[in-house]
Amino acid sequence: MPTVYFEDLEIGSVHLGRECVCDKDEMLEFSRRNDPWPFHIDEAAAALSPYGGIVASGGYIITLWYRSLVEIYNTPRTTWAFMGGLDWKLKFRAPVRAADTLRAKVTVKDKRLWLKPGRGAVTLFNEILNQRSEVVCTVEVIALLATRAEGAAAGSRNT
Repeated sequence: MPTVYFEDLEIGSVHLGRECVCDKDEMLEFSRRNDPWPFHIDEAAAALSPYGGIVASGGYIITLWYRSLVEIYNTPRTTWAFMGGLDWKLKFRAPVRAADTLRAKVTVKDKRLWLKPGRGAVTLFNEILNQRSEVVCTVEVIALLATRAEGAAAGSRNT
């Protein structure tokens, strides 16, 4: 399986994840277990909320984002030499509802070699888009990737 190292990523490159459907039953179960606010789990209460109906929990949106990212970062065809995340800046922009289809769009915003050898920091701007191409969430992530020269050894070191 080919590996994508720090050097392989180009600033400005765009990567699209797979589409993930917001399943109503799964969304409600997630919210009941993890985020039981009335606008996430109760139809009547949600109808009276500013959203006018049930909306997905932020945690569930992140779950769907991760599912979409698998198509980019970790497939049988290719995997990124990911060593860990350092920072997230997360913004929820619009509500997500049952039956919405979400997809990650990841743009390489910046990159620089890290303090320790064998790794580089990459700033990835993630837009989570719905089926109408509306941005429902953004996540700016700074992640560490192994460099090609020390990629094999870098995975065993501390960040």
